[in-house]
Amino acid sequence: MWDNTYLLTELPSKAETEEEVEFIRDVLELRRGAIVLDLCCGNGRHGQMLADQNVTVIGLDSSRFLLDEARKDILSTEYGIHFIEGDMRHIPLKSSCDAVINLFSSFGFFGEDGNRQVLSEVAAVLKPGGKFLVEYWNPHAVVDLDRSRNWWWISESMLALAEVEYHPESGCISDYRTVIKLSSGTIQKAVNRLRFYFPTELKSMLDDAALKVCATYGDFDYSPFLIDARRMITIAER
Repeated sequence: MWDNTYLLTELPSKAETEEEVEFIRDVLELRRGAIVLDLCCGNGRHGQMLADQNVTVIGLDSSRFLLDEARKDILSTEYGIHFIEGDMRHIPLKSSCDAVINLFSSFGFFGEDGNRQVLSEVAAVLKPGGKFLVEYWNPHAVVDLDRSRNWWWISESMLALAEVEYHPESGCISDYRTVIKLSSGTIQKAVNRLRFYFPTELKSMLDDAALKVCATYGDFDYSPFLIDARRMITIAER
């Protein structure tokens, strides 16, 4: 259910995605022919734009539904886009990528050991000197989401509810989703749990994976990371 409603409720606009892609190309210094792994690529909204700018993109996601949606939108380019269904803790690529990107709060799903394994896999995928970009919400602001509730219409006959709980002892949030289909009278429920790491915590984990932090930003407009920043965007190098 989470995959099916993701495309209808979660995506930024095309203009926002274009801004993100421009930022990614710049800070990662992507040259013509670079190979980029889009880790947790979803429906591949960044992939086509990167491919159009002479980058080869490999998108990996565990959701077959979202990958099928991504394939529908592929346009032929010189460098191309390739999609793999798989687990980010077991990436079937070694020392082959110039960069890895992980966007839209897609890191922190697996508990401490699993999250560290993801970073080790990222390091193994990168060529020497390759860069890793990981972006998610500002962890200082996540506590403000505790007990928040948000209703919205997915369509004229589909209503959604998001309820968030923050767990300070673990630094995790539980994001509960309820989708009500008025046309059929059915209710679907799902929950997503995500660990948010503070900068020093993430730096320590990246260090342990032999990835050196070289920059941290507060948004895709190159603003510095401050306690009230919208996002935390971390750049690390192998």
